[in-house]
Amino acid sequence: MIRSTLVGAAVVLTALLASAVSAQQAAPAARKLQAVESAKTNVRQVAAQKTATDKSSAEKVAAERSAADKAAAAERVAADKAAAAQKAAPKKPVDAAGTKKPVEAKPEPKEESKSGATEVDHTADNEAITKVIDEFEKAYNDRDAKAIAALFTPEAQIIDEDGTTVQGREAIEKVFADLFEANPEAVIATDVSDLKYIGSNLAIETGRTTLIPSPGDTAILNDYSVVHVKSREGKWLMALARDTPAQTLDHAENLLPLAFLIGDWVDESPDAVVETRYEWSDGDKFIVGKFAVKMAGEEAFSGTQRIGWDPMAKKIRSWVFDSNGGFQEGVWTRVGDQWLVKYHGVNGEGEVTAGTSVMTLISDERWTWQSRDRIAGDELLDDTPEVQVVRKGPQPDVEEVVVVEEVSESK
Repeated sequence: MIRSTLVGAAVVLTALLASAVSAQQAAPAARKLQAVESAKTNVRQVAAQKTATDKSSAEKVAAERSAADKAAAAERVAADKAAAAQKAAPKKPVDAAGTKKPVEAKPEPKEESKSGATEVDHTADNEAITKVIDEFEKAYNDRDAKAIAALFTPEAQIIDEDGTTVQGREAIEKVFADLFEANPEAVIATDVSDLKYIGSNLAIETGRTTLIPSPGDTAILNDYSVVHVKSREGKWLMALARDTPAQTLDHAENLLPLAFLIGDWVDESPDAVVETRYEWSDGDKFIVGKFAVKMAGEEAFSGTQRIGWDPMAKKIRSWVFDSNGGFQEGVWTRVGDQWLVKYHGVNGEGEVTAGTSVMTLISDERWTWQSRDRIAGDELLDDTPEVQVVRKGPQPDVEEVVVVEEVSESK
């Protein structure tokens, strides 16, 4: 660019010289020389000024490029530092005070319910706690106080229905050992109603126990709650067990366990056939059964049975009146799949009668019956044979029977 500027200045100089010669042909030689030197000086000044301007522009461009390069370099350095800082960051989180916090293990992803709450799979826990419940019931019925105590934590507590508290495995073992010594024939059945989890290591079980101190005795019902905890080894143990008196239900609710009786039944033995019909009565506060006993096809005797709830004694009672003039009163107790009816009364001949009827449930359509430990007057009688009692099917309508007979006759 400088070279082209000099060429341009020379062209301008030539034009000026030509113009000076043309205008001053009569001027002296010294004046010509002065003009020439003045023109040369102007050319040099123009060239110098142009050179300075170009140099300033070039320096400015260079400075701008240098600043941009420095900024880019600074950005790269900052990025590299950030990456290095991220890699070197501590694995434990730091709170505002600068104290390192322990790393919490991320839980495995779990399914969420429709409400958004996380649902935990407690299948294995359910099996483990159910095993504890079964082992307690077995140990109780085996009178094994040591095995029962082993199901509790070392500092566990048990609280009975009266509020008495016992703490520690040794004390718990002694309580059950004394209980078994006083009631060597006691049996217990457990009915779990609910099992809830609080977190992953705590569960609360609620239910009801049926305790029979000795065969034929009235059952003692207690509601209970148990707090289960999971040990560091992953074993579920009982930490707190509490009994409370069973809640009182109304008459109909207390008879619901016998609701399967409603309907028609028949049982046959080598000596007799007994047909019975059970129905709800008096606003469902009683179950009334009417039975007829046939021998050799002829009705031998009949009777009525009324089953109800005794709100004072909190027991199911029954009263039987037969056509021979006899009557009995019985107390019902459920043990597993059996109902034990311990009865006493008087027969039509005025003799005292007593015994225990045993109903063993097979299904809603079938059960067995047997009378044991029978007494009539001063005589001890043999147990009756066990007979099958089955539900009778619905009887056809009279119109249907007539139609079937007419069709048969037409054929």
